[in-house]
Amino acid sequence: MAEVVTLGETMAVLYPPEPVVLDATATLAIDIGGAESNLCIALSRLGHRARFVSQVGDDPFGARIRATLEREGVDTTFLATHPNAATGVFFREWLPDGARRVYYYRRESAASRMSPEALTAEMFAGAKILHLSGITPALSATCAAAAARAIELAKAAGALVSFDPNYRGRLWSPEQAQKALLPLMRQADILLLGHEDAAAVLGTHGDDATLAAAGELGPSTVVLKLAERGAVAIVDGKRTAVPAVLVNQVVDPVGAGDGFNAGFLAGLLRGTSTEQALELGAMVGAACVATLGDYAGYPREPQPAG
Repeated sequence: MAEVVTLGETMAVLYPPEPVVLDATATLAIDIGGAESNLCIALSRLGHRARFVSQVGDDPFGARIRATLEREGVDTTFLATHPNAATGVFFREWLPDGARRVYYYRRESAASRMSPEALTAEMFAGAKILHLSGITPALSATCAAAAARAIELAKAAGALVSFDPNYRGRLWSPEQAQKALLPLMRQADILLLGHEDAAAVLGTHGDDATLAAAGELGPSTVVLKLAERGAVAIVDGKRTAVPAVLVNQVVDPVGAGDGFNAGFLAGLLRGTSTEQALELGAMVGAACVATLGDYAGYPREPQPAG
């Protein structure tokens, strides 16, 4: 039985094995990537049971996603195969100056065709947490409806709802994101966000303004991820902050936020203090940035500092 259930899109990701632009590379490496499946992999490596609900195409990319998740111990019972739609693909560059450029090919993908009618109570039975990101509602109207339905089913099952706005400017405008995401965020018990999310969805700038605006939406827990400045949380009105975990070199920041989310949620599942949960999140996020790839650097069973 899964402790955490997620719903979203995982795509095949292709990238140069060296830090060069795409039009200068002769070869591409292939892997998988997606906010929700990244979180599932990180949780699984931390010893927690995670379930990924989605759709992939009946193609080699879909088969690779399924095989990778199963190899990582993620529950794919409700990862469906769409007979007529392809698995989404994206290409990304990673450059020595820290720049990251991403090119999505996901329109009309199998995952973008998820619908609320396909979700059942069985998917959420026994779960302690449902985790969603704002990426999923951006994919299509049916995905937005599926996210809302997932929250209904999760709450009916007694699960907490965790939400990361994960704003992506390539998918929609701030105005579109606000209209779609604020109603979902108001139903969350746990909000996990960064400054870019706050600026786009809440219209806030600065730690205090963001924490206050997010708290007004009603969650009992608000976490603000501050990258190299660490993280801060407001839990039942109490503020807790932790510093970042230092790394020798940032190789690839992609997946760090998802890793942080997984570490923090793992801390909650273990019944640790807010400080320890934040420290675990920071540790997982730091391990991620030191390695190329969405999830390759996620550690197995790290212990909180202190």
